[in-house]
Amino acid sequence: MVSLFLKRVTIIGLAGAVAIVILYNVGLVDRCPFRQIDVVNDLKKYQITKDPELCANLNERIIALNNECGTEMEVNDCG
Repeated sequence: MVSLFLKRVTIIGLAGAVAIVILYNVGLVDRCPFRQIDVVNDLKKYQITKDPELCANLNERIIALNNECGTEMEVNDCG
């Protein structure tokens, strides 16, 4: 039988996760850090693969991130 403490911890954890997802989708949570992490992860993939399509896509995302979030990430040289 599952203890009462474990049930409460599970319910609180699920409620917190649901609250974060709702706040993120409504726009009350700043999305810029998440977008920046996503771009950095894709930059690592690009450095391994050197895929020109990925480079062009990354440059577009970096420019949008810089404009919308005020970051100063450098654009890749795809040539």
